[in-house]
Amino acid sequence: MSYGPTPIASVPASSSTTTSQSSQYCAPVSYADAAKKRPSNSSREVKPLNPPTQLPEGVRQHSTNPSDISGRQASACQPAKTSQPSRYCASGSYADALKGRRSTLNPNTETFIPHSQLPHGGHQHSNRPSRPATAYQSSTPRTFQTCPPEALKKAINSAFAMLNNQNFTDAEKAFWTILNGKHGIPNRFDKQEATIGLARSLKEQTHEKQMEACSILEELRLDGKLTRFGASTINNLDLCLSLCEEALGRHLDAETRLLRLRRKRRDADERALCEPSSYYVADISNARLWQLMGKYTQAETLFLNIKKELIKNLQSKPYSPATSKLRKHLDTVNMALMRLWQLMDKHQKAELLMLGIIGKRPDDDEDILCRPSDHKDVDLALTFIWRALGKRERAERLLLNMSRKHPDDSEEILCSPTGHRAIDMALVRTWDEMDKLELAEKLLLSMSGKRPGDSEEELCKLCGHHDIDLSLALVWERKFKYIRTEKLLLNMSGKRSGDSEEALCKLSGNREIDLALVRFWELTGKYELAEKLLLNMSRKHPGATEEILCKPCWQLEIDLALVQYWEASGKYRLSERLLLNMSGKDPDDSEEILCKPCGNHDIDLALVMLWEMMDKPEQTERLLLNMSGKHPGDDEDSLCKPSGNHEIDLTLARCWENAGKFGRAKRLLERGCEFYHSIEFELTLLKLPTGQEGFMEMISHYPESTNTLLANSVHYFNLACKQIIQDDPESGQDNLHKALEFVESALKKYPPSAGAYSQKAHCLRMLGKNEHEWKEWFDRARAFDSSRAYRAKNHFWRNREAAALQKLSNSKE
Repeated sequence: MSYGPTPIASVPASSSTTTSQSSQYCAPVSYADAAKKRPSNSSREVKPLNPPTQLPEGVRQHSTNPSDISGRQASACQPAKTSQPSRYCASGSYADALKGRRSTLNPNTETFIPHSQLPHGGHQHSNRPSRPATAYQSSTPRTFQTCPPEALKKAINSAFAMLNNQNFTDAEKAFWTILNGKHGIPNRFDKQEATIGLARSLKEQTHEKQMEACSILEELRLDGKLTRFGASTINNLDLCLSLCEEALGRHLDAETRLLRLRRKRRDADERALCEPSSYYVADISNARLWQLMGKYTQAETLFLNIKKELIKNLQSKPYSPATSKLRKHLDTVNMALMRLWQLMDKHQKAELLMLGIIGKRPDDDEDILCRPSDHKDVDLALTFIWRALGKRERAERLLLNMSRKHPDDSEEILCSPTGHRAIDMALVRTWDEMDKLELAEKLLLSMSGKRPGDSEEELCKLCGHHDIDLSLALVWERKFKYIRTEKLLLNMSGKRSGDSEEALCKLSGNREIDLALVRFWELTGKYELAEKLLLNMSRKHPGATEEILCKPCWQLEIDLALVQYWEASGKYRLSERLLLNMSGKDPDDSEEILCKPCGNHDIDLALVMLWEMMDKPEQTERLLLNMSGKHPGDDEDSLCKPSGNHEIDLTLARCWENAGKFGRAKRLLERGCEFYHSIEFELTLLKLPTGQEGFMEMISHYPESTNTLLANSVHYFNLACKQIIQDDPESGQDNLHKALEFVESALKKYPPSAGAYSQKAHCLRMLGKNEHEWKEWFDRARAFDSSRAYRAKNHFWRNREAAALQKLSNSKE
């Protein structure tokens, strides 16, 4: 297998980007300015950090082998699926908000853990087996059972197997049993290993247990020695602890810990921070943390530098005993880099990387490109990239070839499962995006052991696989089979449609299912149920005071879902106050403080979107500039330079467009198209001059695509609105029909998109069609992309549309 394209020496894009607390992404504050300081560990014995090859060997191979720890998803601390970011929001941090626990990282830096702020207070583990007063040392003597070492090893292996199978509660009990000595007296390394395993199992559960995991690891840390950089010499401890801190939202603490593991100082320049330490597990972990923090440029630079060093080592010593381990690290870096480039909207770079790994080129013919390789993970990654690039037919063909099917096969053959769930689910999602909902539904039913002709009761039974059931519910939602969708979601929640409101709004125990039900109730107008379930998930009551309602529950996905719900309901004040609390800010703070990034990319971006809805353009622009590492007083060239984060740049361009700064928006979009090679940037650029004289000249230089057809539709729609406002309804009607023709052509010739559905709805509404008809297309757009409900509605062309609709309404009276 090829190593993929050899990276060129990478230098950070901007020298202004740093990882210090005053970086462009993080506010210069600690995570809990109100927390008490913990006594310093400076008096403890400190030794230099051993190189990776000299780190203490653990008992279990899989927990000590660095190749098994793939960065932020290390085997020593592998996150569960439930803790991964969803399409709506990513897992992340709340800055300066949690109090109570003191940090051992820096005597001058205070951290947060909100013991006092938890609604229920303290830890409640009534179902937990008896255990020592702490995970590592008991405060009272205990009598241990005498068991052979083999029994202890077997118990440890069994506990880790539960952990790897994501049976976190069972794994927690098993590790406590080991630490209690039920399988014999564990030696020092067994205790360390079991304690880290226990922390991993706790980390994937509730917020309180994540706090407990940190406490357990901090105590274990006291048993070992530190390097001169302040990193623990206990194998995998700091890697696991950094993930626990990340889960609690303490990104700066996690970053500091990883920098110490990598033998870096926080105040080092960016070039030094982005150089590999040769401790590749920590390097990869650090790059992934930067990615999560929105520091895409630094993450990219570090990944490329790691890759360059790995390739150099493999080429210079191809027969070294470490070759296998280095190859695993290289595979990990390639896949991580591919995902990062997708986040950065650099899909073509990601495509080139994946094709290079399997020995293909972008200009190969379709037969070669769609021929499966020996690497299923790379092939699946390619299908995701092609879907993002709009090459859905190619993605479908590769997936069918991987399934040993042909496009001309009968529907029965096409919809028969392959037995490889990842391939089948990727095919379902591809068909969903191609609007082949019948095929997607039939394949999901086949995977569930059901048939389309089964009774309603049978169709809504659970199949035993959470991802299949949830995907089926979402396909039914897109097909407007709302009764069936709700019934399946309620069955997944252990509820029935006839239950009381109180019973319907009880938590199911699965956050993903609860959030899916919330969004479904929002879509179908059951707002009270949606809000009550969200508040229950936040451990709040609808009748609580505004102060209590706006306290974060410290589970980012839930907090952001509540923010989005209040936005959609027009409760902007509540949304803003909750976001400010999540950012560690107060509504009465100065504008300078309010517009500083809090350190969590998702919270900052959510605040930007909210201020855009609330028509606060100055604050919106200032926060976006701060997130980009820019300043309002910078020269035009600096302001329009891509930041490395396409979400920030695209939002900033739209902000400038709304503010009437068309020249600046155009320049940023043009440079963004060159930098990111992004379809979304191109469409935004094409829409910029719509309704103006120079549009037709500009669009004529582009080949036909879904973007050009949509841009033409928007152009004629804007012209029509102007003409209707200027008392020329006949010309307006002509242009409205042209707008409708272009969007219908886009839907006919190319795969559907939420934007196309929405544009058709706008045209039909302006043409005076009945409400049911145009509303159905808005519903399709929202079902295709639910995030559309939370976008700003105060764009200048929306105001023009509203004025035109009002004019038409007045003329009918």
